Amino acid sequence: MAKQTADHSAAARLVATAQKEFVSRGTWLGINDVIAAAGVARRSLYNNFTSKSDLVRAAFEAEAAERRAAIDRIQKDCATPRARILALFDLLEGLAVREGFRGCAFINLAVETADPESELHALAKRHKDWISARITGDVVAMGRKKALAEQIRLLWDGAIVGAYVQGSMGPIRAARAAAGVLLDA
Repeated sequence: MAKQTADHSAAARLVATAQKEFVSRGTWLGINDVIAAAGVARRSLYNNFTSKSDLVRAAFEAEAAERRAAIDRIQKDCATPRARILALFDLLEGLAVREGFRGCAFINLAVETADPESELHALAKRHKDWISARITGDVVAMGRKKALAEQIRLLWDGAIVGAYVQGSMGPIRAARAAAGVLLDA
């Protein structure tokens, strides 16, 4: 857990930098690289965070908050549950063109953590569960069975990973089209 600190500026820079670096390069990245990129003294890290894991957690909590806000924004003006679901795939296209895009940051976090009992793995799971709940809510609002929500979530996950592996928007567009077919069936 983050320590209480008077140096909010250094802590904020560390979290913002760690978020960018860990999402685009992986959590294996050395802490010295993050400190250098943030332009803070090494002591600032330990004055603000108890460990590298604590900084990783703060960085991915910030990423999750940004992703939830982006989903809220893209779905805000959608008139129907179907449109809200399909808008999620439009959001993926925006993520896929970001510098340092490596697929799903939260799937990567879960894999890189390698301990399904860890706090970081739980953080990744909570984020994925939040997305699943959003999709499920819209599917149920359409009068459809919850199993459809799981199928669409799997399309979402596959689309973002496929876009990274193939270096193309094709998987996202194919998954969006497949989701539309499932929703209309």
